[in-house]
Amino acid sequence: MTRSGFKAALEEILQMPRGSLQDSDSRETVSGWSSIADVQILTTITSEFGLEPDMALLEAETVGDLLDALEAKDAFS
Repeated sequence: MTRSGFKAALEEILQMPRGSLQDSDSRETVSGWSSIADVQILTTITSEFGLEPDMALLEAETVGDLLDALEAKDAFS
C-alpha cells in the first residue's frame, strides 16, 4: 500500500470525502474520529503492513504524524 492509498483508507474509515483529509487533521478536527475508528485504523495497519502498533503509532496526534511513523518503518511501497 502506498502513502496516498493509506490516506484514502483513512478517509473511508473516517467517512470523509476522498481527498479531504489533511495531514494536520486529528481526533479533535475530524468529527467521525472515535475510539472505534482508532481500532479500525490499527487493524488496517496490522493487516496491510504486518506491523504491530507501537508507541510511535499510538502516540501519533495527527494524520501526518501517523503517516510519518509508518514511513519511518518503511511501510509504504
